Amino acid sequence: MFRLKQFEMLITSQICIRTCPATLLHRLPAFYCHLERSFSKMEKVTQVYKDVFKVPELKGARIFNVCQNENGRHRVMVKVKMSHRSLCSKQRIVTAQDFVVEGDDVLSFPAISNDKDIQLMQQGRKHTAYVMKNQVKEKDGQKIVIVGPGTQMSEVDLTGMNLHGKVYTDADLSSLEWSQDETKLVYVAEKKRPKATSFFGSDEKSEGKDAPGTEFLYVSDWGEQMEGQSVGVVCVLDVTSMQVEVFTLPQNLCAGQVVWMDQGLVGVGYKTQPIHLGLIYCPNRESVIFHLDLKGNYTELVGPGHHVRSPRVSPDQKKFVYLRYTVGGPHEKCAQMCIYHLATKQDRVVIDTVPREIKIVEGYAFKGMYGRTIVPQQCWASDNERVLFSSYKLDTVVTYVVNTANGDITELPHVGSHNLLNVYQDWILVHQTTVTQPGQICLAQLPPRKEERSIQLKTVFKIEGPQGMQPHWHSHFNFQNSTPHPKPEYSDIPISVIYFGPTSQTPEEAKRPLICWPHGGPHSIISNSYSSLLAYFVSLGYSIVVPNFRGSLGFGQDGVDSLPGHCGNTDVSDCHEATLACLKRFPDVLDENNVFLMGGSHGGFLSLHLAAQYPAVYKALVVRNPACDVSGMTTATDIPDWTYVESGEAYRIGKIPNVESLSKMYEISPLRHIDNLKAPSLFLIGKNDKRCPPFLGMNFHKMLLARGVETRLHLYDDCHPLLEVEVEADSMVNAALWYSKYRTN
Repeated sequence: MFRLKQFEMLITSQICIRTCPATLLHRLPAFYCHLERSFSKMEKVTQVYKDVFKVPELKGARIFNVCQNENGRHRVMVKVKMSHRSLCSKQRIVTAQDFVVEGDDVLSFPAISNDKDIQLMQQGRKHTAYVMKNQVKEKDGQKIVIVGPGTQMSEVDLTGMNLHGKVYTDADLSSLEWSQDETKLVYVAEKKRPKATSFFGSDEKSEGKDAPGTEFLYVSDWGEQMEGQSVGVVCVLDVTSMQVEVFTLPQNLCAGQVVWMDQGLVGVGYKTQPIHLGLIYCPNRESVIFHLDLKGNYTELVGPGHHVRSPRVSPDQKKFVYLRYTVGGPHEKCAQMCIYHLATKQDRVVIDTVPREIKIVEGYAFKGMYGRTIVPQQCWASDNERVLFSSYKLDTVVTYVVNTANGDITELPHVGSHNLLNVYQDWILVHQTTVTQPGQICLAQLPPRKEERSIQLKTVFKIEGPQGMQPHWHSHFNFQNSTPHPKPEYSDIPISVIYFGPTSQTPEEAKRPLICWPHGGPHSIISNSYSSLLAYFVSLGYSIVVPNFRGSLGFGQDGVDSLPGHCGNTDVSDCHEATLACLKRFPDVLDENNVFLMGGSHGGFLSLHLAAQYPAVYKALVVRNPACDVSGMTTATDIPDWTYVESGEAYRIGKIPNVESLSKMYEISPLRHIDNLKAPSLFLIGKNDKRCPPFLGMNFHKMLLARGVETRLHLYDDCHPLLEVEVEADSMVNAALWYSKYRTN
């Protein structure tokens, strides 16, 4: 009945009412067959989407206790959190599952769904703390809930206390950490401001606490996905008295990543003056590391002049390691790992930036430290010398052990990518995954110093992938672009290619269309790790080529530095050569007449460039919030520095683009090549995107319409990544239908 109604609606909309009856009867059978095929495709792509996205995503895992049983064997308790997309409720549902590991035995308990109002959680030895939504009188508030021994529960209405603004729950600034004795809890929240009111509506009972005339005052924040986060303050909850004390940092620094150390606190303070720049995905903003005692005495330990982050305190509470980056330049780059000794105030480099690669223990190559979350909160061995971390080595995530005393780095054995999750009393958790398999959570005991490579992993939990996905459906290779780089010293930097799909098939099987899928950033990477988005299109019968072009992470700092000033040139050439290399390597599998493009942000930038510069190769494209007009971005994005750096110019805060700057930005933009773009183009745009402003994508779409190019635009109530459950589902199903429309077999 539902399908019949849809047919009626489509027939009414597609066939002109003035068509004569004889013509209508003549057209109806063919039109009905067309509709039948359309609905068949729609049902297939939606069903495959449901099947593939049943596979949950790992949200986190940690070891929460280690003890010995009556036989002297270690008993290790592990908690794994998974995120599930619910198409019915249009939200992500988080489940938690506990495991007990004793030798070769793994005991699992049923997974439990977390309360959807939980925003942060921290489990201590005796207590568990939650930051939760607290809706009171139709107003969104927050509260902290403490669950103690015997499931005793206490709660604090933070909104009712009115000591600060919203608690931060993002990945860059948030904290929720127990003191060692679990009598205090630290978190970060927005600084309290006077209540903004009208000149004519001030509350007489406010006793001067209102701020009349500020109802429409603009307060700058940290941009994309961090709306309302401007200046963070340190908050300490005493769980005995259930009182909160708030500490404001000097010089209007924004607090973040606060942890306990030696009866005090260590955290990161981000400069907010003179202006905020976008923070998410940008570990190049100036910051300091500070110490704060519980009387509010502030001491700057590290900085300024660098971007510093991720302080990780040793078990003996005497020192911490942290990551240090240069300020400005490319947003993502190679980092230093440094160590700071609290008593002596000694600060030194443990791992330096790596231009290309260095040789480490047993002659393995090390490409450097990359990424904003490569060092988990718990990363120290119990000897107070060794630290574990993960980083990119070409297109693979590898886990390493560094001896902070002498700088020795050891690569741990791995199959596929191994992402470090947690270290606890010399037991470690890693996530083992490949592009074809969601992978498994593995547990191991860290061997003694100099024996780390003898580590033995034990599978705790396996994440089952979608049916029909074959583990061998992938290939990896590196190549050098035969076209010389404008700077010859960068010509020999390799391009890493991940191919996802069958590598062989019988002559009777139809050849598969190929999707070129460049990553965003541009200083980012798509690693040899499972992605439901990629798996979705492979399950629909496509193969995918992922080109990690020069400028990607994992190739040394030279790899990063090779791209600024050459965007729209070398990165485009690298991606196109990777596509041609796949077509040449797998001629019996891939259909050279059905090559498509998919990309978001800088990946959308590249997709538009590729379609315009090589119009004979690419049949259709889908772009998500593309950086399509760099000159138009520069005064509208939350990261204006990006537009200068990637076009080859230096940036300083407050810089106004001149004609020469705007000309360079325009020269690298896809907009410059719009007259050559003929491929049908689908735009997926988030109207709340502060990174790639939506009006630029909308304008590009209109300019294509004016040129007679087939194009369509979907506008979503979402931000840059387009990851809201309903948005992601609609956009990817529409993308699949778009490709299907222009696929010739």
